[in-house]
Amino acid sequence: MPIEEWDHLQPRSPLCNGCQKAFADKEDYHTILSLSQQGYARQDVCEECWAKGGDPAKRSGALSYWQGTYQIPAPPKAEALKKEDAESLLRKFIDSKDPGHSNVRYILAVMLERKRTLKQRDIIEREGEKVLVYEHMRTGETFLIPDPRLRLDQLESVQAEVVALLAPPPAPTPQEQAATEAAALPSDERAG
Repeated sequence: MPIEEWDHLQPRSPLCNGCQKAFADKEDYHTILSLSQQGYARQDVCEECWAKGGDPAKRSGALSYWQGTYQIPAPPKAEALKKEDAESLLRKFIDSKDPGHSNVRYILAVMLERKRTLKQRDIIEREGEKVLVYEHMRTGETFLIPDPRLRLDQLESVQAEVVALLAPPPAPTPQEQAATEAAALPSDERAG
């Protein structure tokens, strides 16, 4: 399966995929990332089901494994304005499938890891490509970010690109402001 199809896996489940019991707040869980005929799949299981299943290395099709502590998600905050932040940019660039965004995706993921929004759970070597497995700490979503193997001489230009993407748009010039206001007027007022 091509790496482009890895972008969004299931988020962390609120239920154990084994016994279907709801996870309690601060309960430990185990996650198995595997490959099946339908594609990549994530399984979250409680301690009890994990103990019944045995060693993750012996599980069929397991690509990655990690253990975490379940946190009941807080209700989403209402945002007055949707701002372009590192997380929304990462989501946009993952959805874009543009290979030209691979360096920016990687830098944004590292930024979000440093902010403790994403947590690196594993590194997978697949088809000669190194892929970082991240889990979103609030939502439990899994993100697979290919490592573009940036060279030191590329970092400055990629960082500048990310800064430009995160910067607010420049204020309109007086001419642009006047043109915008004129366009908003009804057509009979513009003619007068």
